[in-house]
Amino acid sequence: MDTKQHEQSGDWHPADVVAELRKRGTSLRKIAKANAYSHIQGALTRSWVGPEKLIAAAIGLRPEEIWPSRYQDGVSREHAEKLTRNRNARRAIRSSRQKGAA
Repeated sequence: MDTKQHEQSGDWHPADVVAELRKRGTSLRKIAKANAYSHIQGALTRSWVGPEKLIAAAIGLRPEEIWPSRYQDGVSREHAEKLTRNRNARRAIRSSRQKGAA
């Protein structure tokens, strides 16, 4: 996705996401290691529910604020969460949902 596509979609540019993480003293690698992923860079350019939530939480926003184009077309995010293969990510998703309900 080039810069023009990011501007049109409203999504943050991947470099902006990485820069914001650095400002907050973390990195994609640190987030990945802390949550049992080998890598999460793919979430910057394509939909990947678990890492999107982890990255957004590290920045202090919701994923739909960083990547609005991924959340606007009626795609079932719950279905995408079910397809998340990483157990720790599934647990984190469930616990964040439970905290939000409390």
